Amino acid sequence: MIALESKSLKHSLDTSIEETFADMAFMDVTRLEGAKVGFQHNQIMHISFLEPIRGDIALVLPSECKRSLVENIYGDDWRALHDDRIDDCLLEILNVVAGRFLTDYCGSNQTHIMSLPSMLFDEKEIANLDGHSEFLFDAEGMPFKVNINVETSI
Repeated sequence: MIALESKSLKHSLDTSIEETFADMAFMDVTRLEGAKVGFQHNQIMHISFLEPIRGDIALVLPSECKRSLVENIYGDDWRALHDDRIDDCLLEILNVVAGRFLTDYCGSNQTHIMSLPSMLFDEKEIANLDGHSEFLFDAEGMPFKVNINVETSI
């Protein structure tokens, strides 16, 4: 059993999302409290973590947000990039978010074991989606959401 730091899940998630988007894509992000925002998405980035805690994170981004992230990171137009480079970039963003979340939530002295990030096409592909918490964020006018599940018992 590990000793979790006193930081809340919300704080750790906010920190990981805000820092990753700022550091990797030069985008400002804020969490949308109590907002109900609808948007279209065509892929979901998903990663599971196994140690030091079990759980998973799904990043649900609309196309315009994915495009801005990728273009800011590569410094190139979305249409000039091969689909594999786009997917790799988006999956790496999720990988960094998950790693930062685990570091902030569990402490920097913990070893992380995570699955490889993957692309899903429907939220129904996420196991135990009803057990996830959903958080809405805004990336410079583009809403997106994060579904996260952290098992409380190990």
